[in-house]
Amino acid sequence: MGRPKAALVLEDGTTFEGMPFGKVGESFGETLFYTGVVGYQELITNPSYRGTLAVLTYPIIGSYGVNGEDDESASAQTGGLIIREYSRTYSNFRATGALEDFLKERGVVGIREVDTRAVTVHLREHGEMRGAIVSGDLDAARLAAKLKETPSPFETDLVSDVTWEGRREPNGPARQRIALLNLGVKESLLSQLAELGCTIEIRKSTADAEDILAAEPDSLLLAGGPGDPRVLSGIVATVRSLLGKRPMLGIGLGHQVLALALGANVKRMKVGHRGVNYPVRNRVKGTSGITVQHHSFVVEAEGLPDAVEITHTNLNDGTVEGIRSKEVAAWGVQFHPCRDETEQPSALLKRFCET
Repeated sequence: MGRPKAALVLEDGTTFEGMPFGKVGESFGETLFYTGVVGYQELITNPSYRGTLAVLTYPIIGSYGVNGEDDESASAQTGGLIIREYSRTYSNFRATGALEDFLKERGVVGIREVDTRAVTVHLREHGEMRGAIVSGDLDAARLAAKLKETPSPFETDLVSDVTWEGRREPNGPARQRIALLNLGVKESLLSQLAELGCTIEIRKSTADAEDILAAEPDSLLLAGGPGDPRVLSGIVATVRSLLGKRPMLGIGLGHQVLALALGANVKRMKVGHRGVNYPVRNRVKGTSGITVQHHSFVVEAEGLPDAVEITHTNLNDGTVEGIRSKEVAAWGVQFHPCRDETEQPSALLKRFCET
């Protein structure tokens, strides 16, 4: 009896064979690659990966298991996981279980024993594209045709799948109240804000300006999420109506939504930025740093309105990593503010919480 089979089929017909991993089944999504050595649990639960099939470029995955503390949201977000070698043995003092069991419990379809280097090179040369992970017998030609007929998840409002509302209390004395428009906020961002003394009033992406301001916030935060900001016309209009009402910071997708509200343009990248080591130059301060990024769309530098200034650029490809308005208190960064090497909250968030 032969081994069970699985395959990753891309919309251009390219097929990569492997073995089933996690949930056995079929999953469609935008195929992209993540270059981080660690962080698979965070990626799987990160709302920014909604509608995607993630190729992990590090060759051995699962060696440190999973735990109950590192989820970025309450459920799995990525539609599928593609890896080279799975480590059934895991060892970490925080581990509470194995990665494959985690995938089965969360309903994530996966494939292992794939030549992930070959997949990465193919996507780098031809661009991110739709794909399908399938288990068992397959007809690659039929699947490729189906993929071409199936709209990209990025053409839909993925934010509506990950938004929620609530309230997060500060860890200690309250210093500032933030109204957060939830486009797919991560738990790690909320924990930093709470540690900085922020009371966070979390509003769903469908909230209007009146509802957001009803919380009487000191500032506004646009946080998260997945997909193409150009399909979020209603959210962009809401953000536009809020400009100048309170200091505003956009992060990730929130940065792109802010840019659209300020009159800038956004475009799809051939290959997105997804990893933990992207060098970014702060053009205002003249300093540089290494950042975490999870996106396939970027603000266009060409045709930027005169009232918008570029504050950060990517040192690898020169793309826009940060903007600010010259007319109102509004800033945006494409990268995700993370804790520093001493586990203290991001300096960028700290400055914003003190505005």
